Amino acid sequence: MTRAIADTPPPSPPAWWVLLLLPLLHFASVKLTLSLARSPENEVVVWLPNAVLLAALLHWRGRRGLAMAALTFASDVYANLPVFPATHAVLLSLCNLGEVTLAWLLMRRLGASPELERIQDFGRFLLAGPLIGALTASMMAGLALCTLDGVHPPYATLVLLWWFGDGLGLLIYTPLLLSFLRPASPRTSDWPQGAAMMAVTLAAAAFIFTQGDGGDLRPHVAMTPQLLLIPLLYIAARCSLRCTALAIALISLGSAWSVTTGHHPFGDASAHETILRTQEYILTLSTIGMGLAIMLGEQRALAHELEDKVRARTEELEASNRLLAQLSTTDSLTGVANRRRFDEALAREWARAQRTGEPLSLGLLDVDYFKAYNDHYGHQAGDECLRQVATLMGDHVRRAGDLVARYGGEEFAFISPAAGAEDAAALARTICATLQAQARPHMRSPLGVLTASMGVATLVPGKDDSPDTLFRLADQALYEAKHKGRNRVEQADAPVG
Repeated sequence: MTRAIADTPPPSPPAWWVLLLLPLLHFASVKLTLSLARSPENEVVVWLPNAVLLAALLHWRGRRGLAMAALTFASDVYANLPVFPATHAVLLSLCNLGEVTLAWLLMRRLGASPELERIQDFGRFLLAGPLIGALTASMMAGLALCTLDGVHPPYATLVLLWWFGDGLGLLIYTPLLLSFLRPASPRTSDWPQGAAMMAVTLAAAAFIFTQGDGGDLRPHVAMTPQLLLIPLLYIAARCSLRCTALAIALISLGSAWSVTTGHHPFGDASAHETILRTQEYILTLSTIGMGLAIMLGEQRALAHELEDKVRARTEELEASNRLLAQLSTTDSLTGVANRRRFDEALAREWARAQRTGEPLSLGLLDVDYFKAYNDHYGHQAGDECLRQVATLMGDHVRRAGDLVARYGGEEFAFISPAAGAEDAAALARTICATLQAQARPHMRSPLGVLTASMGVATLVPGKDDSPDTLFRLADQALYEAKHKGRNRVEQADAPVG
């Protein structure tokens, strides 16, 4: 989830091209506002440019804020000079700068997230920007406008006009710019469903906002702009905040253009009342549309976060289960397979050998005079001896499908699928010879070193045979090896070595 400004790591400072682009975007926003949202009586329905600086301050967490403020202030003064005297152009630009600065500082104070992706952050933004910041600036700007020659509206009217225009500009434009400054979420897809709904909505808006033009104040078809709230809510529910903010901005600018060019989508009313109705409409559209989009986006983010946690927890549980399964089939002392895994593997390989008609070999190993070794050297040395034998067998029995297991005590076994009798016997002899060559001292053995005896059996499973048949043959061969003096390999039905 999005964190507060104080908790979010600051991004890299804006690059030089951002500083170059910022005043250009600000000036373009001025021209866009004046061309689409200014009435013949010079009343502005929405004032967009202040949102440019506020969005930049929020996105870059105020880094290089003085440079960005200076550049947008210069752009604002330049845009105001054709309309106001130089002194008033500077004063009004200072009011705009103060509005944005106050909104930014209040949002920092309130700990609002700059992404506006939580409903509480959107509420803090409404309080800091459109409400307090725009109202404060409007009261200062009203005083400056009252000193101009030819300005007739009373101070309260000037304050309201400035407040509503600036507040709505911040409301519809700041979230839109912020949504384009941050990367789109890969989990939110606006296309093609969002694009199709946007096209339908804008087509309906164009039809509604061009009604009642010229001297005919009656709409041709009984359709009001409030109907656009229905497709907008659909866009807010199904698409991202970026798509919703774009739809709101286009509808808002369309409604502003409509009433400032002589159309009457809100019915018969005076010019001032029509602008107020338009501003009320934009306020309603923006708060409901973006509020719903943010709330549902927050719910989707919570759902994705929960899915990620469940997925991560499931993966942890699966890993734990795999580990437990491995531990349950692994001998804790030697690290090779235990008796349980040996029995399962023998049954599985036996069934496979029955299907394929291939031989299956089994070798059983018993460490010679191990009890005497344990009594003389101690249990720790005995444990180390068993680990050494297990490692040695694992180094030699390593074909795909082969298995080394501790059968019990000092007894080990290997299963070798598709291995013939000669190959299995040769493998067993290599193991016994290597163990003897290691010359691990064994004072209680006649040979003086640690040795082992092995019995090997090989069968092509028949219909009447079972895994026990192969095991009994190997066990009998092991008994023969021990009976004949140990440190040797015996093969079932044919003595070897």
